[in-house]
Amino acid sequence: MTVIRPIRSGDALIRAKGFTVIELLFVFGILGILAIIAIPAYTSFIQKARETAVITMLSKIRKAEEVHRLGDPTGLYSGDFQDLVATGILSPAAGTATRDEHDYRFTLASGVAGGIPYWTVNANPLDGSASVRWFFVDETGVIRFETGAPATSASPPV
Repeated sequence: MTVIRPIRSGDALIRAKGFTVIELLFVFGILGILAIIAIPAYTSFIQKARETAVITMLSKIRKAEEVHRLGDPTGLYSGDFQDLVATGILSPAAGTATRDEHDYRFTLASGVAGGIPYWTVNANPLDGSASVRWFFVDETGVIRFETGAPATSASPPV
C-alpha cells in the first residue's frame, strides 16, 4: 500500500511514496513462515538424495566385487578400493580400504572365513548423525540399514 502525503515546497505540491512499518512487518512475517516450512523440507530432500547416492554406490561396489572375484586367479574378493577401480565399475578416488563420498565413509573389508571368501562394506555418515540411515552390504548383495547406528548383516534390508 502506498501512502501519499502532500509536501509543500514553494508553490509546487510534491507527493511522497513509501511503505509503512506495518506493511514491512507483515511481509517479513510471511517470509518467516515460509522459511519455517521450507527449510526442513529442503534438508529432508537433500538427505534422501544422499542416501540414494549411497545405495547406488553400494550397488556398484557389489558389482565390482563380483567382477574382481571372477578375474582373480585365487577367486577371492578385494579389500582394496583401487582393485575395484581397476574393474572399471568404480570411479577413481582417494582411499584404499576407506573412501569418503556423499558425506558418508565407506569402509571395505574382505577375507576368508571357514574356507569361504567374504567381503563387507559399511557406509556411515561422516558426522555420525543419529537421525540418518547407516548402511551395510556384503557378499549376499543385500543392502541393509539402521537409523542412527552402524548397520550389520542382521539389520533390515533397504
